[in-house]
Amino acid sequence: MGAGPRGTGVLQRLGVQAQRRGTRLNVEVVDPFPAGAGRIWRRDQSPLLWMNSPMTAVSMFDGPDGLASLTAWAGTLSDGADPELLDDVGRSRDRRFASRPVAGAYLEWAFARAVHGVDRVRVHRDRVVDLTDGDGGEQLVHLADRPEPLRVDVVVLAQGHVDTAPDPATAAVGAHARMHGLYHRPPAHASQIDEADLPPGTDVLVRGLGLTFVDLVTLLTQGRGGRFADRGDGELEYLPSGREPVLHAGSRRGVPYRSKPGPALRADPPPLPCVLTPDALPPGPLDFRRHVLPSALREMIAGHYHELRHVHPRRTTVPWTEFRDRLRDPSEAVAALVGRAIPDPAHRFDPQLLADPLAGIGTGTEALQQRVRRHVARDLWRRHDPDAGAETGAIAGIGSALTTTLELVSAGRITAGSVRRDVEGSFLPFGSYLTSGPPGRRLRELLALSRAGVVRFLGPRLQVRPDGDSFRADGPALDRPVTARHLIDARLPPDDLGRSTDPLLVALRGRGEATADPGTGRLAIREPDHRMLLRDGRVHPRRFAVGPCVAGVAPPGRGPAGIDFFEVNDRVATELLDRVPHGAG
Repeated sequence: MGAGPRGTGVLQRLGVQAQRRGTRLNVEVVDPFPAGAGRIWRRDQSPLLWMNSPMTAVSMFDGPDGLASLTAWAGTLSDGADPELLDDVGRSRDRRFASRPVAGAYLEWAFARAVHGVDRVRVHRDRVVDLTDGDGGEQLVHLADRPEPLRVDVVVLAQGHVDTAPDPATAAVGAHARMHGLYHRPPAHASQIDEADLPPGTDVLVRGLGLTFVDLVTLLTQGRGGRFADRGDGELEYLPSGREPVLHAGSRRGVPYRSKPGPALRADPPPLPCVLTPDALPPGPLDFRRHVLPSALREMIAGHYHELRHVHPRRTTVPWTEFRDRLRDPSEAVAALVGRAIPDPAHRFDPQLLADPLAGIGTGTEALQQRVRRHVARDLWRRHDPDAGAETGAIAGIGSALTTTLELVSAGRITAGSVRRDVEGSFLPFGSYLTSGPPGRRLRELLALSRAGVVRFLGPRLQVRPDGDSFRADGPALDRPVTARHLIDARLPPDDLGRSTDPLLVALRGRGEATADPGTGRLAIREPDHRMLLRDGRVHPRRFAVGPCVAGVAPPGRGPAGIDFFEVNDRVATELLDRVPHGAG
């Protein structure tokens, strides 16, 4: 159920393992969107929307099949291919980031390749509305447009991000907008917004400066005919079409996500984890903020120092092993240690400053615009100039800390309340802010849009509330509130089983055949086989679930959907085949 990247990945491993075992398989695939691409990567989107990972980092296949990456696939396209696709592929290669239509074409090809090894695959462009047990234990899959259910031995839920009802606060904003004739776009994936909803020149408040914000800005500027010109000094100039709204944007931190890193590590990978290890933590239940976060921040500092010490040794004064050992000592003051080891403050890495990049900013709207632009420009320099510093080491550190944290979550070591409040609510977004930002080109465009007055920054700790016949935005860096009749929540809705509107999950939840993980609110499964948990704590023997709506999802990594993408696909395929009668088909 679901034929996007995750469903395709499981299908591919099923085929490989079935061939090894000599097992014949018939597979029914259900997705209302194109198989392979799914909803997120479908080809009928604007080519202005890009993937967030470089083409060279995207592959649906591991091991010997690793050559079947997006880049390798693009190189096989012949002149007989769709001319529009070929043009888009060429532009994607030039900038290193594929458009969503190009990604969708690759994923559709990957699905066609993934079915090798499976005797029969039937694709149903339909939606699953229910799932019940047959008299003999077989699974009955009920589709919206098919009168008779599909009868199968085992099922995999791989629906990706599922739709959810708005939380109470968002629902209240929507109700106020309807009552007063205002415009409110709730959290959702980026999509084209009609000019009738946001006419040219309209003041629009935007909550959120992450990836959804970047996509929306692109659609509302270039998507309306604006374009960028190279000024000749490395900067861009925005040439407006006159059809753009004016976007007043802010967030918790007040700055956009950090740029996708440019150069890779120049030294050998730092030996991580070296601070945040399970044996270094106290026994018993853990509160993330108290027990884990201090070591996670030290892990980032360790990664940064390892890279700096080995690439720019003259910028440091302490040998790596001595620095590492001192960093492991919880009684060692980190600020003092870093100060001694890295004499020049310009070369230091401060995780606290990353968490609050506009700390100490005064009140003044114009000064705020300049401060944010300086921050973005410095970020681009640090991320793309190989001699600027050693932030790639810090990125390795946060990646290691995220992996260890999620292993602790999966093992039940961190309390449910702390998982929701601290891990899901703060640390994972912090990791995304540092490592999952947009391509550098997008931030250069944002600087040009800011200079042109099309984007106006509202600063950190943004507060937006309904105020009569408008919305009112306040923040500590604003010298006066900003009001508008249009509001966009530029973020994705969280995956929460309790508020899911997916008809299948609603039906299963209502009968107690699906339950929420207490820490994350996502669909609960049993690790490591990914079988679904029932409300009474039992495990369903024939139902599996994978993907972002499932508890225990790993941070972004080398696979399209997480650092454990290939490992999970293979593990689930093994478990599935163990439960299929030999020679089924």
